[in-house]
Amino acid sequence: MATGPAVSSALETISRHHLECSICQGRYQQPKILECLHNFCEQCLLKYCSKKHQGAVEIPCPVCRQETKLPEVGVEGLKTNFHLIGLVEELELQEKFVCSGGTKLLCETCDDGNEATRRCLDCAQNICSRCHSSHKRIATTSSHTIATLEDICEGKVKLTKENLKQHPKCPKHEGEVTRFFCMTCEVLICRDCTVIDHCKPEHSYIDRNQAASTYKQSLAELFSPLGYEMKELKKSQEKVSRIKEDLGVTVKRVRTEVQDRAAEIRAEVTAQENRILNDIKNIQTDREQKLDDCEKTMGLAAERFQYSLDTAREVTRTASDSDFLSLYPTISKDLKLLADQRMPRVDNRLAFLKFKQSEGVGGISLGEVVVEVEWKLCCDREFGRIGRGPGEFYGAWGIAARQPDEIAVTDYCNKRVVICSIDGDQKSMIPMQGCPLGIAATRAGDRLVVVEEGASHVKVFNSNNTLAYEFPTVPPSDEVDKTAVDLHSVAVKNDDTIVVGDARRMVLTEHSPTDGELLRTIPVKIKPYFLAVDDSNDRIVISDKSQAVDVADGNGTTRRTIKPTMNDEPVQYCNGVYTDSSGIYVAMENGPSTRHIHHYDPQGGFLKCIAQGLHSPRGITLTSDGQLAVADWYSIKIIHHVAVTL
Repeated sequence: MATGPAVSSALETISRHHLECSICQGRYQQPKILECLHNFCEQCLLKYCSKKHQGAVEIPCPVCRQETKLPEVGVEGLKTNFHLIGLVEELELQEKFVCSGGTKLLCETCDDGNEATRRCLDCAQNICSRCHSSHKRIATTSSHTIATLEDICEGKVKLTKENLKQHPKCPKHEGEVTRFFCMTCEVLICRDCTVIDHCKPEHSYIDRNQAASTYKQSLAELFSPLGYEMKELKKSQEKVSRIKEDLGVTVKRVRTEVQDRAAEIRAEVTAQENRILNDIKNIQTDREQKLDDCEKTMGLAAERFQYSLDTAREVTRTASDSDFLSLYPTISKDLKLLADQRMPRVDNRLAFLKFKQSEGVGGISLGEVVVEVEWKLCCDREFGRIGRGPGEFYGAWGIAARQPDEIAVTDYCNKRVVICSIDGDQKSMIPMQGCPLGIAATRAGDRLVVVEEGASHVKVFNSNNTLAYEFPTVPPSDEVDKTAVDLHSVAVKNDDTIVVGDARRMVLTEHSPTDGELLRTIPVKIKPYFLAVDDSNDRIVISDKSQAVDVADGNGTTRRTIKPTMNDEPVQYCNGVYTDSSGIYVAMENGPSTRHIHHYDPQGGFLKCIAQGLHSPRGITLTSDGQLAVADWYSIKIIHHVAVTL
């Protein structure tokens, strides 16, 4: 049997973990539920918005940072979580009994000063033994539920008794109760609402009990797939842990090999040993940091999934029909959003580390640590030929990598976009009205963004190759058909913001990935015939098919200019460009027989020529397996990595 202090401690734990606002650390007061299912006091959210998000139409959750769109009236218009309010009231009433200790509770139905021994849950009153007998004899109260105070103090009995037949009152029509649920608006409505605000056929409504039953089943159908995703996420977390363990084992093995080898020629190669071990340590630190970040991302995702699932299950199981239907739209939207999210992926290459021993001891060399691979043109991974049929190109111009393991190529003369695997197998094709030039792929939704020669609008295609929408690149106040543009290039930022290069106006335009709305126009110094963006490093790389490439910041200000050379002579044309944290890649040509790809560091310094003997290289992209893919007019060339040692 639970003791008073034990029950009190349990109640404190329940309150702290389930019924306390994470902003004020106090019990919920008029809790409002966000789209991520986290709850906060109304006043806490009002203060939060006024301090950090004044005037915003969306606010990030203080806990998980997921955005929630605010109603027109602001925080007050967010859904009130009446289910939580009921739980808080139940807990506070329970605490009143548990924390009363030795205080004598008096009967609330008579004036004799008798000690209360029971409580009528229907009347919500404490009663003495004498009144208990009377309660049972009177017809109107004989069916009431009565519990002993001892059972209540020990937490065996809920203090509130839910009236399943009671309907909440309609907030719009006085005296009316909500007996129906509008499926069109997803709100509880009363009889007057059905003929005033929610009339058929514009609105469709059903009985509240039927709606609760239907939507509980609908919500339950989401539990299984999300439960599966949770299992997969946990497997990925375990995989990260195994990779970290493998990395530790690999590092230990490599250290041992290095130290064993060093023992033979210690006196002569001490400096080499220290250098190699230090390099290994740096590699380990760097990779463990990446794995820690990956593990953290997966952990946050797992917590997010678990919280939403637990909340949905708890509300489905314990909430009244009214409370459930009030919360259903928000919970359903959240679970569907989670179900559509792409799971974080683990880079298996992070555990790669080898030690390559030197031949013999006399060479005074311990060996080398293989940590990376360098670019090399891979002849067996070239695909495509001249022509107009499947597997053929006549003007492979732009190229973009799309998940999972796909490459999209603009086929200029054939007026189409070709989608193929990274091994060269053509999977589908998108016919175009004009000659397509630049192409880019979004991260969310795997959409393709394409510009066509002579077109005034940019086209965005869904992952199934259907047209999602198209948009102009000039301000709404301008007349689109009367504003001359020459759209040649396109790129996508990390947040999927679309960047379009207009060679005629010599500007870049940034657009919303949702509908193509123009966000801003950025003047640049040269015509952006080819374009690449690395917003993580505030870098935009622009080529105008001349002898130079501009490297600008996010505002279009030129920071440096790359002037490629071949055999100490300036190149004639700089074509496609690509950039990431490893640097800048430029396709170039010097006459009909000299076509290269050069690699430059982030500051524009020349590193290496990584490919020669190309036909007419244009667009460059990085595939999902980490290889460089080049659109080379009649074919696609793959430049892969080979081992690099310290």
